[in-house]
Amino acid sequence: MSQNRTAPINRIRVYVENHWISLGLFLAAYGSFYIAVVIMSGWTISAWGKDVFDILPSAIYALLPRSLISPIFFITSLPALLVGILMLCIYSIQALRSGLTVDSEHVAILLTLFGFAYQIIGAWPLGNASDFPWEWQKQIMSYGSNFAWLLYLLSLLALVIGVVLLFAHSRAYHRKYPEGSC
Repeated sequence: MSQNRTAPINRIRVYVENHWISLGLFLAAYGSFYIAVVIMSGWTISAWGKDVFDILPSAIYALLPRSLISPIFFITSLPALLVGILMLCIYSIQALRSGLTVDSEHVAILLTLFGFAYQIIGAWPLGNASDFPWEWQKQIMSYGSNFAWLLYLLSLLALVIGVVLLFAHSRAYHRKYPEGSC
């Protein structure tokens, strides 16, 4: 009886372990895309229950009231972004401990890209919101400083782990192919 309960859990665990990178990438991409869509639409938490979208496919209208689309995407995208980036970071740390692979190099590039992109074009929580050059940066700050700092620190974490992993890959490459042996 106990074995029947743990069998589905074990299958889920094995699936997650075998698809760690793709799940992390999917969650991070889903989270970053939809959080950007919600933020650029102008929706804020104070606009809960208001319809802010101008154009959406009519298939979505039949499934959800328009006033719930932004809150649902915001509520699901932020945790997906956090979990996805953390999964990729955990994978990278494990790769540093147990051995570098081609996959860990690709993850390092993605983490560096995610972190660098947000550091360059994202919200700068140390700045004054009135000085931001783009409107969507002001919109990020309209969610509050805790939200902006969370995104800022998450991108910094991704950037640092990505750079460290790329550095480790670079050192491993140069050990394998020393200069002058070409």
